[in-house]
Amino acid sequence: MGVIRTIGIVVLSISFVVFVALFGRLPVFRRTPIAFLHRLLWRHIPNAFITVDERLTGRRITSSLARTGNYLMNEKHPIVLIFFVLLQVVGEFLFIPTAWNRLSINQIAVLPPLIVAPLAFLYLAGTTSSNITSENHRSAMLAYPYDFALFHPGYFCSTCRFAKPARSKHCSICKACIQKQDHHCIWINNCVGRNNYLWFNLLLVSIAALLFYGSYLGYILLDRRLQNRLVPPALTRGSLTAKRWSTRMTWGEYMHAWAWAIAMEWRIGAVMMLAMMCIPLALGFLAYHLYLIWAGMTTNESSKWSDWKEDIADKVVFRAEMTRLRETYPPLPEDVEPLDRDVKWPVGVRAKWWLVRTRDGKQPTRKLSRKTGDAANLGAEAAGGNKGEEEVQDERWELVSSIAQVENLYDLGFWDNLWDGLFNRE
Repeated sequence: MGVIRTIGIVVLSISFVVFVALFGRLPVFRRTPIAFLHRLLWRHIPNAFITVDERLTGRRITSSLARTGNYLMNEKHPIVLIFFVLLQVVGEFLFIPTAWNRLSINQIAVLPPLIVAPLAFLYLAGTTSSNITSENHRSAMLAYPYDFALFHPGYFCSTCRFAKPARSKHCSICKACIQKQDHHCIWINNCVGRNNYLWFNLLLVSIAALLFYGSYLGYILLDRRLQNRLVPPALTRGSLTAKRWSTRMTWGEYMHAWAWAIAMEWRIGAVMMLAMMCIPLALGFLAYHLYLIWAGMTTNESSKWSDWKEDIADKVVFRAEMTRLRETYPPLPEDVEPLDRDVKWPVGVRAKWWLVRTRDGKQPTRKLSRKTGDAANLGAEAAGGNKGEEEVQDERWELVSSIAQVENLYDLGFWDNLWDGLFNRE
């Protein structure tokens, strides 16, 4: 029992640390213990170690670890991908041969697709590129309209030298701008973007299904072992109801029985426990991406919206109607800001508001020409003071008091979001 408890605690602890490391920076966890633990893991503990190492070795250890960490975190490598594949394959080699003779034909028939699907979707997600190149840049520019909140026309990637399409982001690991970049995923050694979002989500679904089925098979096999051990068929022969092995057991006795079964069938028991403890992580990934589809966002955009929400709370965000601003700011050239009619997005779904944030929370200003008939102004102009212009508050801009006043241009409703996210509306 003590060994089982120790294994459970260790696996749960590792799962929790991985969860904090991967998800601690998400906007939903800001100002929560998860965010604090993320800072503790990535900032405070490393800084404390650096301080100690500087005194003992002159930072030789931390310099070496920094180079290794930089490679692991900032370079494209297959180490985590290989670990991911090995974890599945080794688990299956431990489980299936041991359980094979005790499985029914129907139970065995389900295994091949469940085993192959995660590996197939992993391959597709990892090899399908969403990189923006000179050949597909124009189609990327026409995929989504600019919302003038998260994405504005006229910005160029300093690395790729391309005009940045709406919803794109440069990935320093992939060394490329990514169409509709969601995030860089170390598990697939690739960016999750517009072209492989379908495969990535199918990977999550197939992994969750495999984990559930592995847990189910492990449970029924070990439960059957306990039933045969503690309630032999001879004891219930002729009885109208079969007696369950766990009848009238205390929780302590129940756990001891399972500890015995796992110890006797350690291959099945270890894989079952690992699968059960990984289910929350897989479901967490899947649920989060279903939420993103429902909200019409990517992981990258959810972080940007969280920043806007905080700025709105600080009363430094203003908006103005696009039609009024176009009087002053006409559209950019077509190769930088495509014409509305050319963008492959539902007709009429275009930005109605232009959002800006100010440093001091004051209403944006604009320059107006002074009246040439004003003698005082003429005197100021002659002295070289303002060249005939003055800054006044721009009445076109109004303070945004709530995030509800801001429209997410890319949210078309769940089913349209699903169609666009998985099939690119093409």
